[in-house]
Parts: sequence; C-alpha cells; structure tokens
Amino acid sequence: MRAMFAVVAAGALLAPVAHAAGPKIREELVQFKKGETSATLKGKIKGEEVVDYKLRAAAGQSLTLLFKPGNPSAYFNLLPPGSDAALFVGSSSGNRFEGDLPADGAYTIRVYLMRSAARRNESASYALEMVVSGAAKKAEVLPSSGPPPATYDASGNVKCSAGAGKFDQECAFRVVRNLSKQAADVWIARPAAGGGTTWRFLHYEAKVFTTDNKGRLAWQRQDDNWWVSVDGLEFYLVPDALLLGG
Repeated sequence: MRAMFAVVAAGALLAPVAHAAGPKIREELVQFKKGETSATLKGKIKGEEVVDYKLRAAAGQSLTLLFKPGNPSAYFNLLPPGSDAALFVGSSSGNRFEGDLPADGAYTIRVYLMRSAARRNESASYALEMVVSGAAKKAEVLPSSGPPPATYDASGNVKCSAGAGKFDQECAFRVVRNLSKQAADVWIARPAAGGGTTWRFLHYEAKVFTTDNKGRLAWQRQDDNWWVSVDGLEFYLVPDALLLGG
C-alpha cells in the first residue's frame, strides 16, 4: 500500500525510552547507523505487551515497512508525530506499508497482538524490515493565517467550542481544496478578545493537520469527522466532506 507520509536513514541501534501511558507499552528509540538506508528489527511480544518503535522523520522521504510475524494475530500500526490517529492500520491493511511521509517529527511503529490473542496470553516473534529513500523536502510555506482568500471552494459552519470539547457553538469556515493531493486549506472564524473575528488556519494532508498559527494541534477520527484541538482550548469538528468534498 502506498500513501502520502518519512524517516531519516536506517540501520538500527535501539535505545529504550520510558513511556508514561502504561506499563505494558515499551518504547524503543531507533537510532540509524550512518550511511545506512535499511534495517531489520527483531523482537517478541506476549499477551497485552505493545512495542512502540520511534523514528525521527523528515517530510518528503519515502518509508517502506514489511512486517513478518510468527503469529498471524500480530500486526503493526503507523502513527504520525503528535497524534494517536493512525496513518496505517495493519489489522485492516496488511503487513506492508509504503508511502511518502508528510511532516517532520517522531513517527511511531506500534507492534501489538489482536485483543483476542492478547487475552489468551499468546506470544509472537517478529521481524520488522524498514527501507528509507529520497531526501527531505524543503519546508512548505503555508498560506497566511489571516482572512481567507476571496475565492474558495466551499463555505459554511462547523461545530466548535472553546475551553471544552462540547461543540456547543458553530463557527464559519472557508476551504480551498487540492483534490489531486487529497489536501485542503481551511480557515475557521473564532471570536477575538475585544470584539471582531480572527481566523484559525488548518492545513490537512494525508490525515495530518498542521497550522501556521501558534498552538499545538491534536486530532483524531470521530465517525465521518476529524476532532481537532488546539492547545486543549479550541475544539473543532471537521467533516470529511468539508475537506475533500462530497
């Protein structure tokens, strides 16, 4: 499977990293050997154990992952930097991923057993092959976070809220779509201190949201929508149809 997504070159040294989410998740930081472009990682999980391989990545590179489990109930997911919304889910898409990475940051390759096998306390040995090619692309200059352009593809309102994700308000939006890249630029109106209106700018591409506004983004799937948070203070419910039409 090929999709839009990156990693630095690969030949692997692993360093354990503490994980605060729970005792059954073990993080391994992958440190690549100089000059290498591929690596094979081997490991074993049992029951509810999960291994998160962390890869520092640059936008524009291509990543290929091939997972070879000894137990057919073992799979891997690929998660983008700063989000738990998977870019690739092995249990539904298979044991191979190939794609161009969309953003800089630490990607997570999460190895796990399906719940039924985990409950039976089954184990799985595995090999995870990774190949990296291509160079990092130059940083993209995002559109201005000021008012939206005079010409746009669609407008309307989205559910939104401030301070808590209750979605008790509606905020006006404008969107410019790039359907060939499955991407969109979205401007969402939000109240400004002292009156007037400011705009929250969001860029969407390959299931990843970025912004040139200040603020840390988080996002996840919610039915046919994307739940987007900014610093835990602004919340937006962005429908798929807004981003890609339909």
